[in-house]
Amino acid sequence: MLDRLQSFLNQHRRVLLTTHENPDGDGIGACLALAHYLRFLGKEPRIVVSPSVPGNLRWLDTEGWIEPYDPARVHAELAVWPDAWLLVDASEPRRLGLMHPVFEATKAPRACLDHHLKEAPKGFEAEFTDPKATASGELVYDLAAPRMGLPLPVAMAEAIYASLISDTGNFRFSNSTGKVHRMAAELIEQGVQPARSYQRIYLQDTPSKVKLWGRALERMELLSDGRFGLLVISLEDMKAFGATHDDLDELVQQPTRLASVEVAGLLYETEDGLIKLSLRSKEAVDVNAVCKLFGGGGHRLASGAKLDGPMQAAKTRVVAAVSARLEQDLSRIKVEQKDVQTSVPIPH
Repeated sequence: MLDRLQSFLNQHRRVLLTTHENPDGDGIGACLALAHYLRFLGKEPRIVVSPSVPGNLRWLDTEGWIEPYDPARVHAELAVWPDAWLLVDASEPRRLGLMHPVFEATKAPRACLDHHLKEAPKGFEAEFTDPKATASGELVYDLAAPRMGLPLPVAMAEAIYASLISDTGNFRFSNSTGKVHRMAAELIEQGVQPARSYQRIYLQDTPSKVKLWGRALERMELLSDGRFGLLVISLEDMKAFGATHDDLDELVQQPTRLASVEVAGLLYETEDGLIKLSLRSKEAVDVNAVCKLFGGGGHRLASGAKLDGPMQAAKTRVVAAVSARLEQDLSRIKVEQKDVQTSVPIPH
């Protein structure tokens, strides 16, 4: 796959790099790292994101390469600029949000670079996906490091490290493979400072975020005999505390701190009237299967989707789907454990 990606990049000089709307550490880190690599190849990369770079990730853009999407002034002709358009950390064009119509209008070859579980991506002339990878930044490292040689530029190494810690929860999640830890060690040897990266990404909360979290956790619902912890955030909640989308980062993880909770969920209203769903599973439940019911996806233990409103209707659908999946997966595990126990010979 990486050889095919290299061939694709070799064919184009002006490469537009974008990621999903409301970008996270993996999307931003992978785009920046790929931009460094493209410049190494003598290409002309450009990074445009919508709506902007989250405050806790701006330090990664040491060269000021990232452009917040501005269709009225700066990016009126964006569709005609690139020789190729590469969507990073997503394989569904609609996840571009406001940039999706421009993506549809461009005559440039369109491709995606992604690690999420997805059926064959549609809307691209080429696709470069590997669901076995922990993060999109891992794919960029595998592509660039052998060709550039080590050490990588420190800013590039920091961008890749940020993508890794973003999608592994700072190496807390089950996707923290041995390969990822070895990669992190190599990046540290190249100049990355883990403590500084952690502080700049995770220790940047605002009073608005703390108050919003307090409201959400106070109203948390424990459903399905305490196995499903659900948080709900309305637009009124956001406005009451002056919170932004960035303040929701990591909130969905919080119910999993409870011993009984197997699945954590977050539902929040968006400005376009839709309801955004995020689900996280400790280990046993396939939340990707749930989100696929609503046209979404992601990973087995971390996925998302968008539903039509109003909130109560969306909540009813989600609770029913998660409850059914809980019963299915937990019942299957009980049967498997029983089969294992009965297959063990009893000593005489």
